[in-house]
Amino acid sequence: MNKGRMVGGIICLVVAGLLGVLYFTLPEENMMFMLGEENLPWVPAVVLAIVGIVLVATAFRVSETEQETPVIVIDESKSALNKRLEAIGWGCFLVMLGGFMLVPHELVNKGYWSIGVGLIMLGLNAARYFNKIRMSGFTTFLGIVSLISGVAQILGYQEIGGALFLIILGAYLILKPWFDKRQLFGKAEQA
Repeated sequence: MNKGRMVGGIICLVVAGLLGVLYFTLPEENMMFMLGEENLPWVPAVVLAIVGIVLVATAFRVSETEQETPVIVIDESKSALNKRLEAIGWGCFLVMLGGFMLVPHELVNKGYWSIGVGLIMLGLNAARYFNKIRMSGFTTFLGIVSLISGVAQILGYQEIGGALFLIILGAYLILKPWFDKRQLFGKAEQA
């Protein structure tokens, strides 16, 4: 049983009942629910009653994911290797960030720093891939965005950063079923 649906359904039914009692006991001008220019104070009670009935009726339905919970196997060696790779990636990122703060912007273009951050993130995920560890979709996405926006900055297209972000996000969403089928992204510890 889904307790959240059951509680939500009961709350909706109680509020619908309360609104129904108020509708029949109070004068019509004291209860207002305007649809267009017409006062329909009974509509919220009916909508909440329908939602409550649907929630209570579906609270007892068992979904497929609740029926078969897969056993998650954690590979300790992969987990330890992933932690080492993440520590190396964070170390490289912090060195890059310190360099960005230390070196004058006139000496090194901002685009090179973005490219460096993108290469660090993509390099971390490449190391995971070659060691047969699932990659992080988040850092892969950010690495691609950082790399492409750095190249755009160097070429003088600072204004298209937001558009590139949306294009890459859309491409990721389109390719997500392909990534899920090959199980490239996910928790690194899982075998």
